[in-house]
Amino acid sequence: MSHIEIRDMEISFPTPKGRYIAVKDINLSIEKGEIISIIGHSGCGKSTIMNAIGGMLNPTQGTVTVNGKKVNGPGPDRGIVFQNYSLLPWMSVYENIFQAVDAVMTCSKTEKREIVENNLKMVNLYEHRNKLPGQLSGGMKQRVAIARAFAINPSVLLLDEPFGALDALTKGTMHLELLKLWNLDNREKTIIMVTHDIEEAIFLSDRIVVMNDGPASTIREIENVHIPRPRNKLDIVNSLEYKSIRDRLLHLLTNKFSVEDMGIDYKK
Repeated sequence: MSHIEIRDMEISFPTPKGRYIAVKDINLSIEKGEIISIIGHSGCGKSTIMNAIGGMLNPTQGTVTVNGKKVNGPGPDRGIVFQNYSLLPWMSVYENIFQAVDAVMTCSKTEKREIVENNLKMVNLYEHRNKLPGQLSGGMKQRVAIARAFAINPSVLLLDEPFGALDALTKGTMHLELLKLWNLDNREKTIIMVTHDIEEAIFLSDRIVVMNDGPASTIREIENVHIPRPRNKLDIVNSLEYKSIRDRLLHLLTNKFSVEDMGIDYKK
């Protein structure tokens, strides 16, 4: 049994114009410790699939199981990191993480404090522990959100476009921070990430799930990323494997429109 199993899943919503099918016929098996990216155009159901795994949406048809148990709602075995950080603005960095640990863990207060401090140190934010979120940069806020998700020790980490709002340099740093935490956890955590960024997906992932456009989106193709770990961005971008995967994903995701398709002829 795979760590996560999605079987014949369909998710639809009632609308004034009738039933809207967001995704259908979704079948996906994810092994423990895999990093999976889901990519596709806006409205293709990427976040819908992630929310079903997180237990925030119930399938209209089919099932989602994690660790052999059917998902019926959110749980501490699945940590979620959103693009907007979701930090409580009136709490310090330390308090934001401690609140999550205190709510989930059953150990002593001393052990909880150690968990918070260790995770803050792992993302290099211990010196900023007493600051409020409003005093942090976007990249620092996202590191707090990721540290909070790791601190409750979920078996599955769900990342919904977590780096989409960051500049290129900060995004690259965050990729390394995420992989560092994953490695420190002996690559035990299963990570599922929604992204629009092809390079990000290739660098981080073991497999990339490419979605068809919506409505009634399905999985178009699954690309395997056979690039050895650890990965160095400067090295892999020149590899044949990287270029082959990137070209394939660009082909799958690029709209087949040309100037002529749009009724414009610049040759005149």
